[in-house]
Amino acid sequence: MHTLYYRFSPWYIAYALFGVIAVGILPILIPVSVGNGGAGNIAILMATLNVGGMFAGIFGFLCDRHRLHRTVVISGLGMVALGAALFAVFPDLLARAMLALLIGTGMAAVSTVANLLIVEVYPREQWDGRIGWLQTFYGLGQVAGLLLAGILSNRIFVGFLTTAAIGTAALTTAIFTVQTPARPSVPVRARPTAVKHGEWGINGPDRSHHHLSAPALRSIRSLYATPLGLFLIGWLLIYTGAAGVFSLYPVLYKSLFAIRPALSAAGFAAAAAAGLFLYAPSGRLSDRIGALKVLDASVLIRAGAFLCLWLLTFSTGRSTGAVSLLLFGAIVLAWSPISVSSVAFVASASTIEEGEAMGLYNAASSIAAIIGSLAGGMIAVAAGYRAVPLLAAALLGMGLFLLGRLKEKRAP
Repeated sequence: MHTLYYRFSPWYIAYALFGVIAVGILPILIPVSVGNGGAGNIAILMATLNVGGMFAGIFGFLCDRHRLHRTVVISGLGMVALGAALFAVFPDLLARAMLALLIGTGMAAVSTVANLLIVEVYPREQWDGRIGWLQTFYGLGQVAGLLLAGILSNRIFVGFLTTAAIGTAALTTAIFTVQTPARPSVPVRARPTAVKHGEWGINGPDRSHHHLSAPALRSIRSLYATPLGLFLIGWLLIYTGAAGVFSLYPVLYKSLFAIRPALSAAGFAAAAAAGLFLYAPSGRLSDRIGALKVLDASVLIRAGAFLCLWLLTFSTGRSTGAVSLLLFGAIVLAWSPISVSSVAFVASASTIEEGEAMGLYNAASSIAAIIGSLAGGMIAVAAGYRAVPLLAAALLGMGLFLLGRLKEKRAP
């Protein structure tokens, strides 16, 4: 209890409520809300939502240069709440795409500040514990949000109003708990932080802190033949493939396996909850045998699960639906070792500043989420939903091939 109190800050509650929305409700409710609009429209909305994550660097700059932490958080939560409320009353695609961009930008604003509220306030020896608890609150928010999304999946209007209400609650909490830190006496260097929550954590509070900088962008050309450069290309393929499935998930499962969004969301929540317990063992295993070995094995498991999911679409057995949920559970659980080991490898392979390397890693993830959402929708329109997991398996296989060409630098 003492440890929790020592590492807990009241503003974590705002981020738990934010997690309910950002990686819980919206990834289920937005695809379902499209209704008969088809995979192409879902792809446009989910890709536009993820475009907002590309603005994280701007918000990071505003916080670093002008000390606008509190303003950025409160404004971002206001954008999310307003966007969700208007989403309920504007059914046409163009309006919803603009609202998705508003929501995604607000999510990036909120996420960017989270780590800064820790690393600019507390001594370095407290960072790991406090960031860990922040991620735990955010991850628990995701689980609660997924369960709530399942309940609301057949009441779209009420679902978005509920989302807006939760966003307003997060906003109110932030008003009373979030304060701009005093300017640090020395510049704070970003450090690698594992993404300890679910797949749609592009706007997660532990990623956007490592925003891109001009030096990082200038370093891209020098990375062409380096292990980090090769890894980033492979990572782009790996994340793109998965994003295509996750952006369509509730509608894809309804189309392929006749599973209602309420059940598919509950299955996602169960896997995400279980995945929270895999981060620490994944970190210990990466330290013992090497991050690259853990990454290769977990990507292989995920690629195999996507391939089996595609093969399952040809089955007509009574247990097909249950097996499909188990396969998706394996896909979600594989994320824990993937996220931990990928971050660890970036730290070990980087020839540039770790913060800049993480900026490139997170930018690759954001770009892949956008491309994957569009690619998943396009392939579904062209060849049907059945082709989406096959595309994911193929892209992960290509990424795994590139990872196979890497060698890990081990500490002496």
